[in-house]
Amino acid sequence: MSFLLSLFKSRTRNADITICGLDDAGKTTILRFLETGHFNETTPTMGVNRETLHLPGLQINVFDLAGQEDFRNMWHSVNEKSDGIVFVVDRSNAMRFNEAKYVFQQTTNAQLDNDVIVLIILNKSDLPDLIDKSQFINEFDLHSLPFKWAIFDTSAKTGEGIFDAFKWFVDEFMR
Repeated sequence: MSFLLSLFKSRTRNADITICGLDDAGKTTILRFLETGHFNETTPTMGVNRETLHLPGLQINVFDLAGQEDFRNMWHSVNEKSDGIVFVVDRSNAMRFNEAKYVFQQTTNAQLDNDVIVLIILNKSDLPDLIDKSQFINEFDLHSLPFKWAIFDTSAKTGEGIFDAFKWFVDEFMR
């Protein structure tokens, strides 16, 4: 019997997550930083890119969703099947803040179950004129979300905060 228990304990868990947000928020750049440990120039995602991250005890299938308006209508079919979602916001682009808020609310209200884990990334923290994190939390009404969530400041160029954000995310899956 202990042999069977050891087989099941050593088994790798699988999780499907999506990375979404407006175009040019840094979704693919963050994913590339996770894979390589350094900044890489990327091209805009068209449709869906699928990557697999292999971690000890956890395999994460990542669906990187294009953020252009023309592609957002397909998000629901991927998000509804996800165990977790990473929503990336370009915190330096005040001109698109209301659009990001609308897309975030549309995504969380219509496409997610209450047991989904949500990681919100305020990206481009290396740039000037950033929205304050507490202001962002209030504006996006994050305290009313019915699911587990966290928010992290990151920079896909410098790597600031990326590993901490995804460590929280992975720890939540491993619970």
